[in-house]
Amino acid sequence: MRSDRYLACSAILSIVSLSLLLAASAAGAMAFPVTTQEQFEFIYDLQAYTRNLGAATPAIRFVLFFDSLFILAYIGAICFAIIGFSGRNLPVAWFCGLGMVLLMGLDYLENILIVISLDLAEAGETVSAQVMARQVLISSMKWHAAATVLFALSFLLPGRGLAGFLLVWGTRLGMAIAVPLFVINPLDMRALGSALILLSMAAGFVLLAVVAWQNRHWQTRS
Repeated sequence: MRSDRYLACSAILSIVSLSLLLAASAAGAMAFPVTTQEQFEFIYDLQAYTRNLGAATPAIRFVLFFDSLFILAYIGAICFAIIGFSGRNLPVAWFCGLGMVLLMGLDYLENILIVISLDLAEAGETVSAQVMARQVLISSMKWHAAATVLFALSFLLPGRGLAGFLLVWGTRLGMAIAVPLFVINPLDMRALGSALILLSMAAGFVLLAVVAWQNRHWQTRS
């Protein structure tokens, strides 16, 4: 497959990723109480954590269903972009590709652990501190891996044009700032970090679709 076709696939899967991200967000927002996957990605009172798991069902299962599809879509979108732009810097492309494999594994493992906790809560069991800590560890590693891979990816992407400029600096700074705010929670800014993560992902997929599609045509003409 030529690089222009890889970039075309990246553009299409970026739009699919955005749609699934919005679908997962909508499934959680329409629930009562409002349900997000992120509410199970940090440490707080164990009894409250278990109650929130019970209250989140069944909405959280729809969120996780869309998120599992989202993982496939965003892995494809970013990996096709990595392959399409690999000629710009092959060592960076290899680093990003291997990083995406790690990220995929952490993301799926995170979903599986949340489902296990949900099943325990529905069975009337109290989730243990060890289970909660393991969940938070995997989630934190996932977010930091995502920030690292996107930072590296920014040195592979073309920065020409407004969309290219915004994509390069968005991937370079967006998650790098948002993830520590969410995971480390300085000055009680976790909610801001969560919002910035969602904004960075949504804007990133829009910009990646535009940049990949534009470069598809440039690749075809060259």
